[in-house]
Amino acid sequence: MRIALLVHEYNRGFGHSRYVVELAERFRARHEVHVFAQRFDPRGAEGITFHSVPAVRSGALSTVLSFYASATLLLSRHSGFDIIHGQGITAAQANVLTAHMCGRAWFQAQRLLGYDYTWKQRVFDGVLTPLEDRLYRGSDDATVIAISHKLGEELRTLYGRRGPIRVIHHGVDIERFSPSLREQRRRELRAELGIAPDARCALYLGDLRKGAAVTLEALARVPGLSLDVVTRSDTSATRARAERLGLGGRVRFHPPTDAVERFYAAADLFVCPTPYDAFGLVVTEAMASGLPVITTRAAGASEVITHRQDGLLLEDAGDVGALAEALRELSEDVEFAGRLGRAARVRAEACTWDEVARQTLEVYEEVLARRARAA
Repeated sequence: MRIALLVHEYNRGFGHSRYVVELAERFRARHEVHVFAQRFDPRGAEGITFHSVPAVRSGALSTVLSFYASATLLLSRHSGFDIIHGQGITAAQANVLTAHMCGRAWFQAQRLLGYDYTWKQRVFDGVLTPLEDRLYRGSDDATVIAISHKLGEELRTLYGRRGPIRVIHHGVDIERFSPSLREQRRRELRAELGIAPDARCALYLGDLRKGAAVTLEALARVPGLSLDVVTRSDTSATRARAERLGLGGRVRFHPPTDAVERFYAAADLFVCPTPYDAFGLVVTEAMASGLPVITTRAAGASEVITHRQDGLLLEDAGDVGALAEALRELSEDVEFAGRLGRAARVRAEACTWDEVARQTLEVYEEVLARRARAA
């Protein structure tokens, strides 16, 4: 099979970029794999053919629109692909589309929690959300892969998607994210991060709009628990909120890193009270690391969690009291937290990238069979 994978950046750093890397590295053994991207991390990319896609990166809007135009033009010059697999709005020729989010659902969730839009977000919502609507509503000839059932339902109800949708949850690297790292290096890593050996600490990792404010409000109600925040977001407002709440040295901020497994290994529990997430790789990474997790049913990753069996699920992302109670329970009941973390690891072991690749190849084969029947 001759496969073209389209993605803005090819690297293991986060989200849909990592998704494409995991698929490409598994497909290359038996298939001809081409990656169309603007930026590349070539590590471990042997046997994959790369094509550079020019794009204007002055903001999210310019990146998406210019990449789409350039990739569409570039693909018109490269014929013969059996599968052209795009990530959202990436090229007109895609016959497989993976939806990694629903912009309309994301902005609705933000409005419900009273978040202020920046002007860039208003432009993004005003321009790209209608384009996303058009993409999923009108591409009946393409098969859409949704990374959670909730996302699949959003595509149908908010965008009027009528064509085929296949749900394939994200995988997790169960070797990189493993309890063994916690067992081997926990004390050393906690010392590096300034965490006392016997202290209880929670970890928040990712976009601060996905629950950082409510996490700080809840933390203020749980004495004795500290919080490590790892994010690429602007932290100035969150730092100011922590000071107003009197949290002081109980909250430690860290810049983004490629070695996020170190933070999972050092933490005692993971918190992600997101108002919206199509999936949430950080949740399953924490589970694979053997951490007890707290998240909301608004996260697609909640679909792989059974409440109080291998994680704690919140019904309302804005419920400070419920989050504080969950934090308090995992902070004080060490036995329960440990049991939850061990069960989380077992559950995560079933969510491998090998299984994601297998199911994705099934989708490719269905697309080719449909094309053969039409011909």
